[in-house]
Amino acid sequence: MTDKWGRRLFTTGAVVLLLLGLVHSLSLFEKQVPANDTERQLLDLMSNYKFNVMGSMRTMDNFLRGFSIAFMLGALALGLLDLVLCREWGVLLRRVALINALWLGAMTAVSLRYFFVFPTSFLAAALLIFSAAWIKLPGEGKSSPPGPLACQVHFCRFLIHRLTA
Repeated sequence: MTDKWGRRLFTTGAVVLLLLGLVHSLSLFEKQVPANDTERQLLDLMSNYKFNVMGSMRTMDNFLRGFSIAFMLGALALGLLDLVLCREWGVLLRRVALINALWLGAMTAVSLRYFFVFPTSFLAAALLIFSAAWIKLPGEGKSSPPGPLACQVHFCRFLIHRLTA
């Protein structure tokens, strides 16, 4: 029964990560509208003032957009990977859930410091879901393959099969 709930939580976490990436992608299509002259000047400088970064001329807007796209792709990639893996052994899912929880913990900490409530709430929700999945999924010796090497071999075969299919 624990394995069943752990799998459900893992799959739910994957969907939350995909939703996070998709909702975040909406910000890439929205044009910022300045509310006053100060904001207008700030947006103009962020978009037009270029400075030299290791021989490449970039604006602050270039950096913000690039990091925003990287964040979106990270959430989408992990969500897709989790969905691909959701039918695998519980021990493997537990390990992946821990990796997701650690990444989401770091991202939530960054978000608490630098972002606003909407992305922070998505990240915190995903963190809680993957942490619960990690707790509920079976550990070593419970519905696991013969050993860690067999698990790694199976995972490599699985990835090769998915990539060549």
